[in-house]
This record gives sequence, C-alpha cells and structure tokens, in this order.
Amino acid sequence: MKELNKILVNNSATIKEAMRVIDRGAIKTAIVVDKSNKLCGMVTDGDIRRGILRGIGIDEKVSEVMNKNPVYANVNSTKDDILNIIKKKKSVLNLPLVDENKVVKDFVVVSKGTEISYFNKGLIVKNHIKKILVIGGAGYIGSVLVRKLLNKGYEVNVLDNFTYGKKSLEGIKLNPKLKIIEGDTRHISYVSEALQDVDAVVHLAEIVGDPACALDTRKTQEINYLATRTIALMCKHFQINRMVYASSCSVYGASKGNELLNEESELNPVSLYAKMKIASENALTEMMDENFRPTTLRLSTVFGFSHRPRFDLVVNLLTAKALKENKITIFGGDQWRPNVHVADVADTIISVLEAPIDAVGGKTFNVGTEENNYTINKIGELIKEAVPSANVVIEDKDVDKRDYKVDFSRIRKTLGIKMRMSVSDGIKEIKEAFEKNPDLDYTKRRYSNIKFLEKNHLK
Repeated sequence: MKELNKILVNNSATIKEAMRVIDRGAIKTAIVVDKSNKLCGMVTDGDIRRGILRGIGIDEKVSEVMNKNPVYANVNSTKDDILNIIKKKKSVLNLPLVDENKVVKDFVVVSKGTEISYFNKGLIVKNHIKKILVIGGAGYIGSVLVRKLLNKGYEVNVLDNFTYGKKSLEGIKLNPKLKIIEGDTRHISYVSEALQDVDAVVHLAEIVGDPACALDTRKTQEINYLATRTIALMCKHFQINRMVYASSCSVYGASKGNELLNEESELNPVSLYAKMKIASENALTEMMDENFRPTTLRLSTVFGFSHRPRFDLVVNLLTAKALKENKITIFGGDQWRPNVHVADVADTIISVLEAPIDAVGGKTFNVGTEENNYTINKIGELIKEAVPSANVVIEDKDVDKRDYKVDFSRIRKTLGIKMRMSVSDGIKEIKEAFEKNPDLDYTKRRYSNIKFLEKNHLK
C-alpha cells in the first residue's frame, strides 16, 4: 500500500492538494477516498482544468471536480475480467481495484490494449507528460526542441509570432501531433488558447541579445518581463505546474575575480537583456508555491546550426567570417564566456521535463559544461585551427564588458547529463553547413536578431 498511497487523496482535500498528488503520482490521476480508504471518486488533471474553466476555485473541495462514479474492478479480478471492463468502457485505460467493502487495494494501468501493470507490484510510469507548449517554437532553440519532442512521441503546441518567419517549421508543420498557433505572448487570448490541454510549458519567446533588447526598451520590458510574468500567472491559474524558463548566464555580467560562478553567485548584469532575465527569474520565484514550481535554465552562449540559423552569436559569427572573409576581428578577447550547443540545450530541456518534479521544480540550473568555458581569444584560435587561411585581428575598442566562467555541477549531478558538443564540434558543424550550401549568406538580416529588428520593428 505504500506505493498506492502516493496516488490517494482524501475526499476532504482541496483541488489544489489533489493536483499536487497528480503531479507527483505520474499517472495524471488521483484516487479520492474517505478516511477508511473507501473509494469516493477519481480526478484527473483534465478534470481539474475543466473545472477551473467553469469558474471553480482551486481551494474548493476535490468533490467539485471529481468523477463520482468511476469505473473499478474487484481486487480478485483476473486479467481477462479487467480487460473486459476496459473493452466495455472504451475511454478507460486505468482503474482502481477494490475489496467487497469498496476499499481501494490497488490500481492498474492498461497499455497497448492488453498489457496490465499493477501499482503495488512496482508499476513505474516514468513521465505522465503527453502534450507540451513551446512558446517561441519557431526560434533558434525552439525549432530544434520541437523536432526532438515530436521524435520522442510528444504532442506539441507552438505559440509564436513568427517575427523571423515561418521557414524554420516548414518541414514539420503537417505533423498531426503539432499544433501551431500564431500569436503574441503579450495578448492573453493567444496564451490561453495555446495552454489548453497541455501538461507543461517551455518559454523561449523573448527578445534575445543585448543589442536587440536595447533597440526599444519599452517593448523589451513588455515581452521579456511582463509577458513572461503573465504566462507564469496563467500556468499557475490553470495548475500547469511544470514550466521551463530560458534565462541566461548573462545575468552574471561582469564578474569579479576568476572563480567559477554557480547558481548562488552574485548577479552583476550589464545590460537590459540581463536585467529583464533577473526580473523574470524573481517573478517566477515569487509565484512559486507547493504546486507551481517552474524551473529556470540559465543558458550559456548558444552556438551551432539550427532550423532558424543565427549568425549574431560569437562562435557562429566568427566561424562564418573566417570562412567567407578570411578574417576574424576580436574586440578585447580576454573576456570569458560559457558556451553550449543548441542541440544540447534542447536535450537539457527535455531532461528537465522528464525528471520528477521534486528533483527540478523550483530550481535554477546553469546549462553548459566547464570544458566550453573559453576566452574570446581562445575561440578565435579554435576557429583558426579549423580555417587556417583566416587572419585573426585583435582590437581594443568597443569591448563587451561581460566576463564570466561558469560552474555546471548542479545540473550534472541532478540530471546526470553531459553536454555532447564542444565548441570545436560547433565550428566544424558551421563549416560543413557552408560547404553544403556555398550560397549561404550569413550577412542577411534574418540571421541576426539586431539587424532584423533594426529594419523590421516589433509591433
């Protein structure tokens, strides 16, 4: 009964308490019982969210939203008995097993039509997340993440305003498990539509980069802070308690000394972009409670090729310049930067979504690996090795003040993951992309956030 107790909720509990049991039980269902463990009903996350849409508050009793006449079977039922019950009730895929007094003794899950697993016999459901909303799913990271999620069998909603176009989703837009919603995160109606029936949210849709954020400070605050805050509030309201927020290691800014910075290190932002990331992180922290526990990922500087290519990122840009102009110009060069490949970021997000909520909920993680902490000069040297014909020029003017090396031990210990791609791998990947497509023009505005937004102002 010890395992079974994880999915039981008392009939005097609130809807919020029931949702907490559902989040941790990994079967999207809680069994509602009285003090004697007698079956009273069953409730799913869908029941709760439909109740919220009807105006029922999360502090009301679970009986307001539960199924009071659930399908069940006797604890002594044979496998064939259970399958016959499932066959008659086509929408039922799991059911409690009770004794002659209707006291709950076990719970079964039926999969693939005929396979039965018993909760008290070690039923392990690794992840009950089925549908994920990726906000910014057409972007540099999002277009990689969405494909990986679809390949793993997830249903995916994408909410994007397609600032940089729709080409990044061209090859998958007809996938039956993908729903694309064109809309602005600043408008509640679009967010509300995109949130329907999802189990988790990944928020990637912000203006990215210091120069791009400086173009219009008002809109940057609307999109990078106020909209993020609203999205989180809506997730909390609908009891979508898994939210992954993409922050940035830029929050460390101009660090003091030469030590590795961890998630508890002092933040020293030097740009509006970083300040808005910190404001959003703080907002998420303020909203957290026993149920709503978002995960914040502070991403290293991302590199690598994507379905929405970017050539305003240091590794990508310098490699492109070396290949096309045989010249790399580095300003300063002694500044340290952590770097991470776009595919490793996507894999990390999936690992967070699939981890137990108690392991990652409410936590902040730096994303990257110590091996990819490099000075800009060293990145130039790595590119020079890959493109020997390139000339490296060092200049002192217009030096970017950001300077930080980062510690990634927390995410490594918590999730047991290792970043697969080195900076040298990324340089090779960009080089191969140009070799496959000699006409690729990295100077086009659509490959740079700052250049594109300078020409095409956000509405």
